[in-house]
Amino acid sequence: MNFSTVVFCLAATSAAAFAPSANVRASTMLDASIVDTLASLEGPGQVWGADGIAVGKEEADLKGYDNFGLFAARLASTGVAANLAGAGPFTVFAPTDTAIESYETTVGPFDAAVAQYCIIHGQVASGAVSSTPLNTLSGGTIAYSRKFRKDFVNDAILGEKTFGQFSDFPVDVACDNGVIHSIGMVITPQ
Repeated sequence: MNFSTVVFCLAATSAAAFAPSANVRASTMLDASIVDTLASLEGPGQVWGADGIAVGKEEADLKGYDNFGLFAARLASTGVAANLAGAGPFTVFAPTDTAIESYETTVGPFDAAVAQYCIIHGQVASGAVSSTPLNTLSGGTIAYSRKFRKDFVNDAILGEKTFGQFSDFPVDVACDNGVIHSIGMVITPQ
């Protein structure tokens, strides 16, 4: 077998990997509601920081992920999850577990009014937040601003980047009945 035959065979094989499949399945069902997705969504990576030195870790080592289990639990315990069980669509600005813990320690309970303020009617992609009215389920309005080359909803950064190579705050997480954007703090009426 000569060199040109080998090159031709490799090119033909590689090109076939990019050809469309004959049995493409088109579906819009994701089989996951907003509440179901929140319960299993992986949040941003957290590093040890200075606390890691005391336990033999490097500051930049991955400590874990800041997920959304508390938010899903608070939605269920306040009855707001029942609202999200509908067809929607909804857009949810989901605070991380750390954000909810901090809010409950410094402000008070994460109740139904706070949960409803994190949710708006309609499906709004992160790129459209700046041009869409953000009217919440609680009747309030979330303020959008752009500062320091970042998008903010109230005072929370939308799509915040994390330290190092670990995952960022997820945005545009598609669900059957809407979309989820994660934020690093609980938003409340200003």
